[in-house]
Amino acid sequence: MEAIVIDDDFPTVDVIVNAVDWDKFHIEKVHKAYNIKTAQKLFEENEISLAICDIEMPMGSGLDLIKWARENSFDTEFIFLTSHEKFDYARQAIEYKASGYVVKPFNSDRMEAELNMALQRIHEKQESQKASIYEEWYSGNLEYVEAMFWLDVLQQRIVADESVISKEIEQRRLNIAPEIDYRLYIISSGNIEQIEESWGAGRAGAYEKELVSFLCERIFIGISESKFVNYRVKGIVYTAVVVEDSKTGIINERMSVGDAEILEEAREKLKNTITIYIGNPCSISKLYLAKTHMEELDKNNVASKGKIFHENDEIVLASEKGHMLDQQEIRLLLNEKKKKELLNLLKFSMENLAAAKKLDAAALTEIKQDLLQIVFVYLHSKEIQATQLFANEASESLARQSTDSLMNMMRWQVYIISTTLDYVSEVEASDSIVSRAKAFVHEHYKEDISRTEIAESVYLTPEYMAKMFKKETGISLKQYITDFRIDKAKELLSRADVRISDVATEVGFDNFSYFSTVFKKNTGLTPNEYHNQTNG
Repeated sequence: MEAIVIDDDFPTVDVIVNAVDWDKFHIEKVHKAYNIKTAQKLFEENEISLAICDIEMPMGSGLDLIKWARENSFDTEFIFLTSHEKFDYARQAIEYKASGYVVKPFNSDRMEAELNMALQRIHEKQESQKASIYEEWYSGNLEYVEAMFWLDVLQQRIVADESVISKEIEQRRLNIAPEIDYRLYIISSGNIEQIEESWGAGRAGAYEKELVSFLCERIFIGISESKFVNYRVKGIVYTAVVVEDSKTGIINERMSVGDAEILEEAREKLKNTITIYIGNPCSISKLYLAKTHMEELDKNNVASKGKIFHENDEIVLASEKGHMLDQQEIRLLLNEKKKKELLNLLKFSMENLAAAKKLDAAALTEIKQDLLQIVFVYLHSKEIQATQLFANEASESLARQSTDSLMNMMRWQVYIISTTLDYVSEVEASDSIVSRAKAFVHEHYKEDISRTEIAESVYLTPEYMAKMFKKETGISLKQYITDFRIDKAKELLSRADVRISDVATEVGFDNFSYFSTVFKKNTGLTPNEYHNQTNG
């Protein structure tokens, strides 16, 4: 907070500035002015909360200054200094809302008393302004306030007790009836990664906004957006809608008559599949339980996305005991590299399990683990490093989403089987693998590369990579790296301006003596002799 002391008498200004303990009043800066013109300039350049001003000055009175301040919307508190207690001055000071006055000669006790009163008025005005700003914001954001209430209920940030809920409604000044039943609708939009595949990275929020708009237009007609809450659970995007049970009849009828049409329209407009769950009527205190129950239904509803369900619907009957896929047949088709037949077998198996209502999230997790184990064992038998083969963003994204739904599981199965068999075929062709290994050497020859790094770049074990390379090229991988580096060194040494001592580092040798030895062994000349010979 800043203050200003104004008086045409220089010593008076200094006495006041030096005598008052400004820190005690939380005043950080005190300005000085000796006439009205200077004071006005300081008012315009600074945020002055408090002015101590002489009333009678030759170049304009203190009353002139307070009048100017009020006309220019400065809400500064004024304490006037005067040599005489004149009623006329007091009347005008009150008219312009001055805080008080101190009669000269200066008395520190009287000044402190007036400062306390002035600061109290400043504090009251600030609190009043805050309240006014809040009231203005509140009246314009009632929908937001109500939506936050429902979010707090659904996240159980408000205790599920009717008296507590009633008190919260009262404190937030909401027009919500706590004594009646409500019905909760949960709209599942699936995994956020899939949404962003269609809408673009970071655009899930825009999708949620468009979804709410669609729901208001096609299903929840006449329901305020304050009843809609968007939230996420472990990457799954949900929208909850809370509606008074007395108003849900027409909504449920609308969905039962045109459910297929509405969901298809949503798929086209939103570029995504939504699944709707309709809760049973319940009190506000039971909404959290309804929400968690329907989220569990959605988690286990892996085979019937894109439909409308009621909270009591039995989506999954019972999971199979033991292995759910024919593992022996899968291994046989993998070994025979019959990709089409294997993918058809997986598709047929998954659809049968779904039709029998035997798929839930736990079943998909088990199927995923079984298939991964089969694939990893198969790749190991081919000396291919499975963890490296699948260490990419596309693979990891598909794997994360695979247990969300039947469709995502089938997408992942197609990917993992196709990638596995296609790469095995590529390895067995060998020439493409060797070409990629050579390309890695060409790109990284300046670095301290090892056989292990090269093998990892083509997803093979180091031993198998070395064996395949020698079989294809007739030389060892180590010798190929050395020969390539020496060829690059010869290119550099052919240039007249090159520094021989720099060449070793440029081609991946960290020891010049060793480089010279290897170079002479390969060319019959030392690097210096080769440089002199090629440059005349």
